[in-house]
Amino acid sequence: MDNKETLFLIQNITHQAINPMSGVIGTLDNLIGGVIPENKKAQRLARARAQLEYTVSLIRNLSYFAEYASGNTESISNSSIKTTVIPQAIIESAQFFQEQGASSKVKVELEDKNTQNCVKGDPNLLKQVFMNLIDNGVKYGKAGSTLTIKNWIQKKTDSLIITFEGQSEPFSNDDDIFAIGYRAKSAKERTSSGSGLGLHICKLIVENAFQGTIEGSHSSSGITKFEIRIPNGFLK
Repeated sequence: MDNKETLFLIQNITHQAINPMSGVIGTLDNLIGGVIPENKKAQRLARARAQLEYTVSLIRNLSYFAEYASGNTESISNSSIKTTVIPQAIIESAQFFQEQGASSKVKVELEDKNTQNCVKGDPNLLKQVFMNLIDNGVKYGKAGSTLTIKNWIQKKTDSLIITFEGQSEPFSNDDDIFAIGYRAKSAKERTSSGSGLGLHICKLIVENAFQGTIEGSHSSSGITKFEIRIPNGFLK
């Protein structure tokens, strides 16, 4: 990245970190001041927790990016000795976005929760990918729509395939959506439009830690689809 791109990234990430933290501070001030009614406290605390989780996710993204940028990938390479159970990792990732999804009126639905499809690799790394994609789907999804997540093992190749599909704001299929700092035109017009780092981190983790691929497309019918393919999937 050149200096201009670096400055843009720092400014955008700073903005994305300050907004949710300011929201948490405001909630705590209101709780201390007795402003929030008793029947609203649990809801406000849940929202504050979601804001904190988002900030933690953003910091993790920065950590992964810094590790790859510095060439220090030993800890990520060693993650292959662990096992990720896909439905469990998706469910745990989706929990962080319950409040955000309710606010945006976007439902997150995992099909086939019971088949324990697995891959070798660190669950925390793959959960970061799932969190980024769910955050993307909830943030840019159309109100009243569903982000549908599917996972299965392709019999012919033993590849694990995971898809995230739903109605969302458009982007051009000619764009490199996984490039660092990328944001679609519609996202740039938002006051809160993401760090431009999440999809880049998804690509780094899927390709380097899991030797897989990730692709994204947007159809003329308004459907955005992300597809992850990871070799050597297996059942628990």
